[in-house]
Amino acid sequence: MPKRIIPVASGKGGVGKTTFALNFALALSQRAPTILVDLDTATSSVRGALATPVTKDLYHFHRKGERLADCVTRLDGAFDPAGRFRDFGFVAGPRHYLEELANPGPDLRRRLAAEINTLPADYVVLDLRAGIDPAVADFLPYTNSGVLVFTPELPQATSAAADIVKAIVFRSLRAIFAAESQVWTLPGIAPARDLVPDLLARAEDSYDESVANLDAFLSELAALFDDPALVEALRSLFADFRVHYVLNQFDGVERGHERAVVPFVRNLAEQVTPHLGLTQLGWIVQDAELHRANCTGRPYLLGAEAKAAPRAAAAAKSQRDVFAELDSLRSAALGLDRRAKSRATASRVEAPSAGVDALLGEQLDSLRSMFTDRRQDSVRENFTYCVFRALNLMQPPRLPTEFGMTQLAPPEQLVKWLLRRMPGLAAATA
Repeated sequence: MPKRIIPVASGKGGVGKTTFALNFALALSQRAPTILVDLDTATSSVRGALATPVTKDLYHFHRKGERLADCVTRLDGAFDPAGRFRDFGFVAGPRHYLEELANPGPDLRRRLAAEINTLPADYVVLDLRAGIDPAVADFLPYTNSGVLVFTPELPQATSAAADIVKAIVFRSLRAIFAAESQVWTLPGIAPARDLVPDLLARAEDSYDESVANLDAFLSELAALFDDPALVEALRSLFADFRVHYVLNQFDGVERGHERAVVPFVRNLAEQVTPHLGLTQLGWIVQDAELHRANCTGRPYLLGAEAKAAPRAAAAAKSQRDVFAELDSLRSAALGLDRRAKSRATASRVEAPSAGVDALLGEQLDSLRSMFTDRRQDSVRENFTYCVFRALNLMQPPRLPTEFGMTQLAPPEQLVKWLLRRMPGLAAATA
């Protein structure tokens, strides 16, 4: 299986993004070597939540010319005396505020992305800053959302999470229709070259209702182009786009659905399209111990492992036991076998409201199915469950582009992917 880079993002701060990213990376490391990279570089959130000694960090990469791989910190014996997390490492943000790292320019972002691609780990988890700006967008995939974290406790953050999906989709469209893009060499496309930028700007502008969302944009494109091949390739590209999310501070199916999932899905439908593939990776229940763990600089999973270690084997579920139990669950109940269904839904012509209702129904059914089996899980088991679902999304025959990414790719790579989707398009630009 190829290496996977998994960004973790949130529309707003205060939803537990760093807490999730850190413990998720720790849980992943019990399956394979994992490195967490703190890209919330203005606040060094990971460094605050994990108070292990750091010798080299992003400052040394940026100012001292160190390779990023040489800035990886491993847990010392005080934090991991039994060596259960020996395959975990992290790259910390700078100890103090540094303008060029807090707001990295294009060259630094490009250099950092190239180094992330070479990190010696099976999984690289990126803890991005909250919100959406170039320092976030450049580290997000083109074909999925990475992991979005939001919470029923902060409903306004759900619309902000939907904005991240919108930003990914329209960043892709801007790359595809950039002035230097190979797309403009396709037969019958060039005459619309001066019209597409305005059309794209109107589709992205939520205050302009003339082109409401992605569906309307693609319909307008179809009217502009003599050859429908490009539009159909775009439809296919976005029909396969995957949104993955986690509900933090979860306290029940109905409340989580109404306060978090419903506004999230409605915003996606209005601003992007109701024909997206959504997957809930799970939830993290409310637990005061999580907050205390952050305050002490010892992540929850490290403390949970330490407490579990002295127990008799029969009295506690080991990580392997939990994975074995999860492996026995039907994949249908996990809500992971959605590829065929999603494509069929995306190909239907239906009213937007019908699409929204269908999508909300799927999410509620999936949440109820998961909760039926996992309602008694502890926070530790919540993270195990999220990792299990993530690993399922990365297993063949699923596409490597369905969850996370195998490399941080430049915009021109997206155009190549698009052209490969249809042999006719690829031949025309060969």
